[in-house]
Amino acid sequence: MEPEAESAWDLDAVLVGAGVDAAIAVVAATLALPERVRWPAFAGVLAGGLLGGYLAGRLAAGSWRRRPRHGLLAGVVGGAAFALAVRWSFEPGTPPGALRPANYLLATAAGWFPSGFTARYDALIGVAAALAFGVLYAVEGALAAGAAPGDESGIVAVRE
Repeated sequence: MEPEAESAWDLDAVLVGAGVDAAIAVVAATLALPERVRWPAFAGVLAGGLLGGYLAGRLAAGSWRRRPRHGLLAGVVGGAAFALAVRWSFEPGTPPGALRPANYLLATAAGWFPSGFTARYDALIGVAAALAFGVLYAVEGALAAGAAPGDESGIVAVRE
């Protein structure tokens, strides 16, 4: 007996995962926090892609091949929102919240590059950092979705 063919995409699963990722990014960018909790909150925000990916994989269910695709797509969409939130947090006057440590890391990392490089590409360095954070959500989403429980009956076939 052959297993039923899985549908290509469960858009509800992707939307839930991406929505959670985007909500984490928006709250991190807009909620002002006391200085002593910014670094722990930043660590939590960096791991936010795991939550969105897990939810996408769990809701998509299916085989181990299906779940990471859903988590990756949710992570790409949520990661785009996260990249925009990080880039926005670099602007003057934004609330000092969970993304303020990203500003600190970028400002102190500028010393690693030659001064001419940072002077010439200062805006692009911020964009590259924001994109790197967005890619982090996509990778986390795929990994967490793959680890989410699903239908594993097709992996091991027992013959009697």
